[in-house]
Amino acid sequence: MTATPLSIDYDPDRWIHIPLDYVDSPWTDAAEWADWLAERATKDRELGDAYRDAVRAEALATALFPAEHVSFRFWHYPLDGTPTGFADIYVQQRDDDGATPLDLLPPLGFTAIEPVVDDVDAPGMTRGVRRLSLGIALASEDAEPSLLPRAEWLGVAPGWVCYVVSNDHDAGQLTARLDDLDALFARLDLGALSPR
Repeated sequence: MTATPLSIDYDPDRWIHIPLDYVDSPWTDAAEWADWLAERATKDRELGDAYRDAVRAEALATALFPAEHVSFRFWHYPLDGTPTGFADIYVQQRDDDGATPLDLLPPLGFTAIEPVVDDVDAPGMTRGVRRLSLGIALASEDAEPSLLPRAEWLGVAPGWVCYVVSNDHDAGQLTARLDDLDALFARLDLGALSPR
């Protein structure tokens, strides 16, 4: 499966698109992008000066987070609120072998409770599913287990598959962006891509 470029009609009042590389972009690297973003996000906002360094640090950390095979990364930063985390989107070519979207989701690992799985509709996909889970993570063998809430969407269209994932150690932060994540997934128009 190979990654493919895809244009996404996202809501810029809810999401900030994070570059995954800087070729043909206005920025030379992630640090320069984070400087620009911090200035843009805090300009003319109440207490903007006080938060600029924190926004820059969070933007840089998000931009530098490993992104192998990621097609898009979006930071949830509503104009009328505060940032709550990011989402990674993977879009790949895949022959339809009859597998359901649920079959194609990655293995869960250990969870505290049974995940919640729902079928979802997205105009650009023939089938889709959303899974909400409460994973149990271990930083090391000696560490205390911690909870890692995760929201995942997987959709298929002829010749293509799309996977969206967003994690957060703070369940409230993840919950705060679920509606916007649902909307982002629904805007992924895989149907606009030509089947192989």
